[in-house]
Amino acid sequence: GGRSSPLSLVSESCPHPRPLYCPWLAPPSAGRLLFRLGEAWPSLSKVVVVASRPPRSPPMSALGPDSCALGPHATGKQDAQHLCNASFASATIYYPTESGLKSLPSVVIVGGWGCGEQAMAAWAPFYASHGIVAMTIGTPSPFTDSPAVRSKALLDASLALQGEHERADSVLRGRLDISRRAVQGYSLGGGGAQLAALADPTLKCVIALAPDGGYMFPSKHSLSFPSPPPTAVPVLILCGDNDEEAPPKKFGWPHYRQTGAAKLIFEVEGGDHYTPLGPAGGTKHQAEAGSMSMELWCVNCSTICACWMCQCPLALWCTPCPCATLNGPTGHAADRAPRGAIGGVALAWLRLFLLDDETARSQLVLRPDIASGFECSGIEAPLAMDRS
Repeated sequence: GGRSSPLSLVSESCPHPRPLYCPWLAPPSAGRLLFRLGEAWPSLSKVVVVASRPPRSPPMSALGPDSCALGPHATGKQDAQHLCNASFASATIYYPTESGLKSLPSVVIVGGWGCGEQAMAAWAPFYASHGIVAMTIGTPSPFTDSPAVRSKALLDASLALQGEHERADSVLRGRLDISRRAVQGYSLGGGGAQLAALADPTLKCVIALAPDGGYMFPSKHSLSFPSPPPTAVPVLILCGDNDEEAPPKKFGWPHYRQTGAAKLIFEVEGGDHYTPLGPAGGTKHQAEAGSMSMELWCVNCSTICACWMCQCPLALWCTPCPCATLNGPTGHAADRAPRGAIGGVALAWLRLFLLDDETARSQLVLRPDIASGFECSGIEAPLAMDRS
């Protein structure tokens, strides 16, 4: 009663339907209504009025293989060594190049144990192409940094990045929204990202990839949750169910359960520790492709042997690891990839909390087909109005 009904108007002279709105007609209980309008509009002969329901929106589908594609924006890349301090030793900014884009949010990304900066380089251009400034960072001591050290690196780098909004020669001058910041970390960096959420409630959200809480470090340097945990910063956890380095049952799921804010955990079926390294799903082979040269590997081995021969008690922590630094980008954005939901879920998380895109809620609550485990809390979409 009282609601306008969309009508289709058909005549002999004009066989193609045209929309006609009659506010005095209530929607019929039957699907179609036939009515003669010849007397009301003499110019029309044999007119048929057909009342129909408003078209229904198609059902929302879960994020899938095609959700890791690059976005609509062209991107640029700039070395940001001028921003580095004692917390982070290298940095690269990825940004949308269109000058008309203003009030851009930002995310700072750090790797895990033994990772160089480029290990996270697949994520940054993906985010930038969707309108989010992304900065990858490398830490001075990737083999000895605890989650607490990586947390400080993320927060220091995030604040340093905001200075580009005012710097005269910056490509981001006048283009950043300094209030909309997020951080993302992988492995021990994922533990650091969660620590950053506990330390800085002004962050809009956090993404933890295959998080490791740093159990091998002293408690003050590892991830631990206060009771009750803060509820300010939403946390997304992405992990693989075959991860042997940071098993989700030991880290990801307990971290999720101890998080008091809005949260989501997405466990990829068959995924290992390298799977979350890129939006299309990373691989160990590609990640190791950027490892250090054999010459540097030999130098590191010689240094460690010398320290051990001197019986230095700090040899394990102060000398470089003989293993190659994990520094190869992997899992780059693609139009379609079997594990593309990894990028889709991460992007939807940032769309919701950095870009205030409420349409992302209905995507985030749907379990991707490649998930072996999936759970969320505090992000449920409001009930849609029944328009039937």
